[in-house]
Amino acid sequence: MKWSEFLRTKLFFKQLLLMAIVSVAIFWLTIQLLKLYTRHGQFILLPDFVGKPLQELVQYADEKDLKVIVIDSLYDESRQPGTILVMDPAGNTGVKTGRKIYVTISSSTPDYVPMPNLRELSLRQAVETVMQAGLKIDYVSYVPGPFFNSVAGQRIGTKTVRAGEMIPRNSKIVIMVEEGEGGSTVSVPDVIGLPVSEAPYALFRQGLNVGRTSLQGDIPLDSARVIRQQPGPGAVLSPGSSVSLVYGKVKNAKELDRLRKSAASDTTNQEPEF
Repeated sequence: MKWSEFLRTKLFFKQLLLMAIVSVAIFWLTIQLLKLYTRHGQFILLPDFVGKPLQELVQYADEKDLKVIVIDSLYDESRQPGTILVMDPAGNTGVKTGRKIYVTISSSTPDYVPMPNLRELSLRQAVETVMQAGLKIDYVSYVPGPFFNSVAGQRIGTKTVRAGEMIPRNSKIVIMVEEGEGGSTVSVPDVIGLPVSEAPYALFRQGLNVGRTSLQGDIPLDSARVIRQQPGPGAVLSPGSSVSLVYGKVKNAKELDRLRKSAASDTTNQEPEF
């Protein structure tokens, strides 16, 4: 039988149909095996464990066939040792069983950093240097000296700290600066809308300190912003004076603009009535 004649026979069409069925079956079986191997569509909604003890996540991971890997630890005086600070993937993310969860936790002991040399820097330079060194600023103290805003030294509390001395990270540094020949004044900056982590440093750079603070509303402090300041922006004060701040929630740009206009109208140096 010739090939052209065979292509027109029932036997050829039966074999062709059989090959098509086998091909479809193999394709379907392959897809099902891949789904089984990769657990296709089987996700676990991972809760947010940030701020909670590591042990809670470890227990959850054991129940859900997940793996927890601690990649770093940081000292945070506001957190209990072993508290989760960062997790990857983040909470409320869909993950598959067997997934590795990488976390950074708070450590029980602080790491140490060298105290930078601030002497003879300008106040603004000193503020930036302290921040870059992983330290915080307690307040700015003016001491006798001929050069206004030139750093005369640094201390923690009442203890003088030498440049190069190893101190705990996030220690609060008192920057001592010279008051100059006298009669100097500073202008209050506009800190409305700045977060808690930035507003104090805007004051420190100007030679001012943080006075009374309060939080308005039931919101996390780390998400709050300055909604009131007194004295207001542009007020003229003596170096080392304090500015009181109220933190709260700023809903949108329109509200922020309203708050700034309100603050600009108050340039008195009277104590705030919070």
